Amino acid sequence: MNLQQLLDVVEAEQTLHIYLTVNELMNFAINVKLKQKLSNQEKEIIIDEILDKLNIKDRLYTLVGDLSGGERKRFQIAIELVGDPKILFLDEPTTNLDIVASTQCIKYLKNITKEGRTIIITIHQPSAIMLDLFDHIYALNNGYCIFQGSSKNLLNFFDCLGLSCPSTYNSTDYLMEIANNEYGDHSHLLVEKTKNGLNMEYSKKHETIDNSKDIFTKSSDFTDYSATYFRQVYCLTARFYLSAMRNRTLIYVRFLVHILIAIFLGLIYQKVGNNGSFALDNYHLILVSTTVILYTSYHSHYATFPLEFSIIKREYFNGWYSAAAYHSSLIISDAPILFLNVTIFVTIVYLMTGQVLEIDRYLMFLGFFLIFSYTSQALAIMFTSLLNAQVALLIASNFLIPFFSMSIMSIFARDTIPLFRPFFELNFFNMGIKGAVISIFGFNRTRLDCDEIYCHFNDPKKILRDFECEIDVMQSVYTLIIYYIICQIVSVIFINYRLKYRYQ
Repeated sequence: MNLQQLLDVVEAEQTLHIYLTVNELMNFAINVKLKQKLSNQEKEIIIDEILDKLNIKDRLYTLVGDLSGGERKRFQIAIELVGDPKILFLDEPTTNLDIVASTQCIKYLKNITKEGRTIIITIHQPSAIMLDLFDHIYALNNGYCIFQGSSKNLLNFFDCLGLSCPSTYNSTDYLMEIANNEYGDHSHLLVEKTKNGLNMEYSKKHETIDNSKDIFTKSSDFTDYSATYFRQVYCLTARFYLSAMRNRTLIYVRFLVHILIAIFLGLIYQKVGNNGSFALDNYHLILVSTTVILYTSYHSHYATFPLEFSIIKREYFNGWYSAAAYHSSLIISDAPILFLNVTIFVTIVYLMTGQVLEIDRYLMFLGFFLIFSYTSQALAIMFTSLLNAQVALLIASNFLIPFFSMSIMSIFARDTIPLFRPFFELNFFNMGIKGAVISIFGFNRTRLDCDEIYCHFNDPKKILRDFECEIDVMQSVYTLIIYYIICQIVSVIFINYRLKYRYQ
């Protein structure tokens, strides 16, 4: 049995997908936490048994966001029970619950221990009823153990120290009052009596446990996953789409933004596509369109990981899936949406601005914008995968300023000092613009129509030369692809680092 199968952790923070139902999240947990492939009927049996133990079986088809606080706490426990862990750590499971819901939660956990599981709980000021449900108590004050043993022996412990608890007092409250020095400073007596946790005199007598085997010996214990990589990716991607379909607002907003901006640009730059008098305007249209795609793609997915971090951290820590699987699902899940948005934007702009009606040229123009959009998104994910949500939202956009500064949108390389010229060739934004310009004016395009006596830019070759776009088109393609690959690799490294070593 590996580490992930042995133990699970339930945090105090309620980290769940609120747009999925109890049944959907339970099925997801089964698919990624259990090695064997189960039929739908077998899954239903497992789900019913677990939910019945925690008295939330009747909420099977309820959205998680509609559960009460107590139900949501119990559901957090339920999804971790899917993997049948032998040890369960719960961090303050009664936080934000009233006394009735808190006691009820502890009672359910007590019943689960009868199945041979060990449940370790951190809790603040439990009631006397709750305290009696615990088999073993380990009380801390300022980092020192002030009592260790059975709740039944707590009063005897006080008596041995000459601190008899009044019959009308809650023994737990009395312990807290002593710890807070309300009856004088007796902390040192408590620590000395317990030998800082080494004194087992007040513990229940249990069978001797064989500690001769170290359950954490193999390094693979910390890395094995029940589901394969591809199964993890499939399940995570399916969960994303299911959640997105329940909350379509963001998808609709992105879709609408691309359409409205495309129509807006189409109206401003009408019929500039094949007229030499407006060739400069057509060039500006490409600059604006590239900037629009950069921003819409950059901001399309860049906050997903920072905002989901608390959920991903819990699931990753409990061995549901790997960082690489999550990253892959992050990319795959948004790829069709990004493809649709960019295609609609480019098509509207291309047709409304009167670009030359050549299918090959249109497809090349669209292809460049698609590659550029995926690269922009990859850069954003890389940048924000190392930051928390607040910092990412504040400074992510400013990260683009150097790319704008060293591109033909701001200044030509020939006009800057030699030191900075190589950066123009390494700038993905600059290469994206050049690729789009070449797809419109390159590949032996014939002279543009001219309604005036003289059109300076009716020769496409002159446009390419004057705007520093006389490069091999594959240079732009290779630059964007290399950026994309590097960003994805670094993103996986950053996400893995955040999940393993950082907690915010």
